[in-house]
Amino acid sequence: MNGANKTISILGAGSMGTALAFLITNQEKGKVRLWGRDSQLLSQIRETRENLKYLSEIKLPEDVFLTSDLRETIEDSDIVILAIPSFAVREMAGRLSDLKGKLPPLLLISKGMERETSLLPFQVVEEVLQKTDLLHLTGVGYAKEIAKEVAVTEVLAARDRVLLRDFKNLFQTRNILIQTSNDLLGVQLAGALKNVMVIGIAMAESLQQSSEIKEGLILVGVKEMIRLGEVMGANKETFWGPAGKGDLVLSSSPSSRNYQLGMSLFQKGIREVEKDLAKKRRVVEGFHTAFATFRLAQKYGLKLPMIEGIYQVIYENKDPKLAAQELLKLVQN
Repeated sequence: MNGANKTISILGAGSMGTALAFLITNQEKGKVRLWGRDSQLLSQIRETRENLKYLSEIKLPEDVFLTSDLRETIEDSDIVILAIPSFAVREMAGRLSDLKGKLPPLLLISKGMERETSLLPFQVVEEVLQKTDLLHLTGVGYAKEIAKEVAVTEVLAARDRVLLRDFKNLFQTRNILIQTSNDLLGVQLAGALKNVMVIGIAMAESLQQSSEIKEGLILVGVKEMIRLGEVMGANKETFWGPAGKGDLVLSSSPSSRNYQLGMSLFQKGIREVEKDLAKKRRVVEGFHTAFATFRLAQKYGLKLPMIEGIYQVIYENKDPKLAAQELLKLVQN
């Protein structure tokens, strides 16, 4: 099938969903339908072609079709992209299961875990839909960078090589290099764990900053990713690549929500942070993923000091300054 003839359904009109809609349409990669649950936001985008709430830096082409009708969005699509946070994957999978007819392949982009089950997004979809033709897109690019055509490297993962062959070209452009991987588990796990590691790096850097400390903490983080990943069946090499270390390096900066969360934890403590998040109705993936990851480590009998320290600050009221000191010691040891 010619790439430009593909119909791509994007569920989620947030920053990444908007960026992908812009990218695919602007590069003439296919016909895009963008679904959102907020009808007022969709009306505003239709009128201005700008997503003023999530990604105001770009104008969506007129060819992007906007709708809040889920059935209309996915009908006769070649691929459905779930551009939603990890905590919303189960609910969306349930809504998709209510629609009769065969679903096309699903591509996920969220980086996190379900808090209570410690399941990754693809595992949640498998559980709800009994569906195996799944892909995941991840790497070292933010929505703003992708939309502005900054050069980035992304990883497209699927266990089925045919899926990788069919959809790699959909995302590869003049500014986006796509690497492919059969390690769907490792790629999603790396993205989820990265969010937690960034919180710890921010806490440690709030106490003491240097390039050596950051590099050391990133190394500690990758090694903990590998320890958990290997016992779960992931490939070690995945965590050293753009889906793991590359994404961790990029996200260890003040522009990252998880980094901002780590700084706030150090400065204010968990109680004030929870109030702030509730007031702003803000979701930070690493917050709940820290809980899920700690439980996974317990399940496999692993001692992961970086993960444990972050978990204790968020869920056991540990002094974040003490936790930051202990994180710094991980680099020195």
